[in-house]
Amino acid sequence: MSDYLTVTCRLPADAEERLAQALEAWPVLGCQVEDAGSQVDVTVYLDAGEARAVGRVTEGLRALGGEDVAAASFAGEDWLARYRLHVTPIPVGTKFWFDPHPAAPTPPPDGRIHLFVEPRQAFGTGSHESTQLVLVFLERMELVGATVLDVGTGSGILCLAATSLGAASAVGFDIDLDAVFVARQTAAAQVSALPVRFFAGSAPALRSRPYFDVVLANLLPSQLEPLLPQVRRAMREGGTLVVSGLMADQRTAVEAELGRFALQVDEAIQAGEWVALRCRAA
Repeated sequence: MSDYLTVTCRLPADAEERLAQALEAWPVLGCQVEDAGSQVDVTVYLDAGEARAVGRVTEGLRALGGEDVAAASFAGEDWLARYRLHVTPIPVGTKFWFDPHPAAPTPPPDGRIHLFVEPRQAFGTGSHESTQLVLVFLERMELVGATVLDVGTGSGILCLAATSLGAASAVGFDIDLDAVFVARQTAAAQVSALPVRFFAGSAPALRSRPYFDVVLANLLPSQLEPLLPQVRRAMREGGTLVVSGLMADQRTAVEAELGRFALQVDEAIQAGEWVALRCRAA
């Protein structure tokens, strides 16, 4: 496993939104944010080959009000192994039970769907608000027999959730090849096989004729907007698009962009600073 570089600091809690925007311009692998009262503890991860970017990230964090900014390196396997030792199953919404330990499962409470999502190096374990908002929308929807597309699938958790609720099939894609491997591993860890498929690539690889009843996109707005033309063409008329990964103050701009593609927002839900939208293909 390759070594990783980290930059850590403590930020004012109200700087978290600006941090999300700043990360888009930095060559980072990911970012972990933990609540510390009126502040948040931030760890930014970079590939070992991005040593030249450490100074830029450090200065960027200081510009956001970061205190105790420090850089370090460590073996990538170590933090993941330590995290797996302590992580516990979590309930999400009213129907899901995400278990991080397929080799030593914890039975779910009655009525909850038991899905195994082992923490790996791909986004989506069910703990982040933006993922949870999509899951809440899914459990409110009638999915039996539906065809589902997950844009930027990460760990594949949303495909698994949709098919566990009765969707006929789910296809997830991601430009990160490692994420697709993780998604396939996650699907293989389930007690029963679910009708999911994953591919590495981007939206232009989708067939042009409308096919999907439901499209899920848990992405930053800057990542989603260039994909909207292809995503819209892949949706059936009257189909549903669920968009998450946007901050509350980005909602108006995102709704306007969705409107350009005849996608009408029918419902919005919020968790903390994160917002998800349920849209209909008009």
